[in-house]
Amino acid sequence: MSDGHARESSTPRSAEGSVCRLRPAQPGLDLTQTRPQAVLDCPLSRAGRSLPATLIPGRVPGSPMTIEMIVALIGASVVAYAIANRFRLIAPVLLIAAGVGVALLPVGEEMSLPSTVVLTIFLPILLYWESLSVSLNRMRRSLRGIILSATVLVAITAALITLIGVLMGLSVGAALLIGACLGPTDATAVSSLGRGINPNGRTVLQAESLLNDGTALVIFAIALQAAQDSSGVTAGLVAHQLLLSFGGGIGAGVLVGAAVTKIGIRVRTITDDPMLATITALATPFLTFFIAEEIGGSGVLAVVTCGIVISRFAAPHMSLGSRVFGIPFWTILTHILNTILFVMVGVALPGIVAELPRADLVRGLILIPIIYIAMVAGRFAGQHLIIYSIRALDRRPEQRLRRTNIRGRIVSTVAGFRGAISLAMALSIPTSFDGTTYAERSLIILVVAGATLLSLLIQGLALPYVVRWANARPSAGMQTAESAESQETQALADILADTISQLDAIAERAGVDDDAAIEAVRADYARRHDSVSNASAEEEARIYGDQESALRLAVIEHLRERVHSLRFAGRIDDSTASRVSHRLDVETLHINGPLDVE
Repeated sequence: MSDGHARESSTPRSAEGSVCRLRPAQPGLDLTQTRPQAVLDCPLSRAGRSLPATLIPGRVPGSPMTIEMIVALIGASVVAYAIANRFRLIAPVLLIAAGVGVALLPVGEEMSLPSTVVLTIFLPILLYWESLSVSLNRMRRSLRGIILSATVLVAITAALITLIGVLMGLSVGAALLIGACLGPTDATAVSSLGRGINPNGRTVLQAESLLNDGTALVIFAIALQAAQDSSGVTAGLVAHQLLLSFGGGIGAGVLVGAAVTKIGIRVRTITDDPMLATITALATPFLTFFIAEEIGGSGVLAVVTCGIVISRFAAPHMSLGSRVFGIPFWTILTHILNTILFVMVGVALPGIVAELPRADLVRGLILIPIIYIAMVAGRFAGQHLIIYSIRALDRRPEQRLRRTNIRGRIVSTVAGFRGAISLAMALSIPTSFDGTTYAERSLIILVVAGATLLSLLIQGLALPYVVRWANARPSAGMQTAESAESQETQALADILADTISQLDAIAERAGVDDDAAIEAVRADYARRHDSVSNASAEEEARIYGDQESALRLAVIEHLRERVHSLRFAGRIDDSTASRVSHRLDVETLHINGPLDVE
């Protein structure tokens, strides 16, 4: 494979029975190729045997990415977000629609995004940031349910979709591929569309979405084998693949996470450069993904595990600069990647539809709503099976306090959006097996893309109303979670009170002996203590009252205008005006609290 070209394989499964994994065909991914190649990697493929897999059928190789293409993508994204914000619509759906519009333009005919770029570049970054952002304490409280939802629930959903697909006339391999693609929920979609859900429920959904990608990719690998030769799929092969994928992925994630944490703490004693820390953080998910895939484990699970380890053990040692630079960087980066992904899916759809014969297109349009209903029904039924199994096996009193009701389970079902991972897996299906074109590939992609669109559109529109309906009759689990949240503000108020009581000792350690300064600080933190004590949640706490906050913000705006006037009059330098403006921004954040950049 040193020549960088994918070659056909007559045996995509090794003699040892391991299932192939998708890998880039070239050492360096060329983002300018309109029809880039990927290979299904297994021991035999490393010896020079591989299967090609392209992203967009029907695309003819053309010119590299041009300035016209970039302008078209940016323009389509801006229009989609502007409409979404103005009319409170679902941004991912509008981005896909914008991509379809770009594809119909002359400039869009040669645009494409390699599926291997999605799987090996986009996905590690997106999942790594989500794993850094998820609440570990809430995860730990619901760990058993999260693990079961990330494994058993995905398998149940995929199995029901497969059954319905076979009954509708699909081959077992094609139906299983659709089930594998639509089995996992999407972490980034949950983050962006699930804002109305209570914090505990949202954390459970995010954690489930992070972990279930690993399960889905294992099922996907098995489904690829079934599509090529169903007789080669055995119970032993499935068990071996599951153990290798989960064990190797989690093990690699823990090792890399621990190493990065230890090295990062040591490096900080030498240098405190926030740029270096951000670059190192950007390299971490790729390194983790690569190591896990090389040993046969799940790169997705490795990245998620690594992020959780770093979030738990390295976050307390992060410097101010790393937090100030890092969080906006990761937020903007993941937002851009999600935008590109959804727009490029829209760009791909016209080519997929054009390649399908009319009969297959009609068949696909019939299958989409049926498969979508099976997907939602599988998630709803699987949740009940898991929950009632836990209730039958665990009768402890504290378990009763975590129980959900039917309304909560409906919220969890509606919030189970499909997104990037489903589309990436569908687009990575090989174009041929054993040198024979895989005829059902375009149909599979159409059905998966259609079901994903329906998920974002129908469930995204319905979720706010379902959440309000569920909150009208909270379950025991929701009440327990709300009680835990209220205890958080009390704990924060307690440490503020303790800090005020120890202020003299703190001043002595800091070498401060000015009584007026000490009393001023004491009064300031006493005000903060009162604010936190009277707030139902930490984000509601404000340092100043409404009237004082309004006055302070008005003063800051007045000062900002005067500084700009001095700058335009030439009385102060641009750099001085910029520094003063930055200080005023910091004061504004001090009054309003941190910006919500998620």
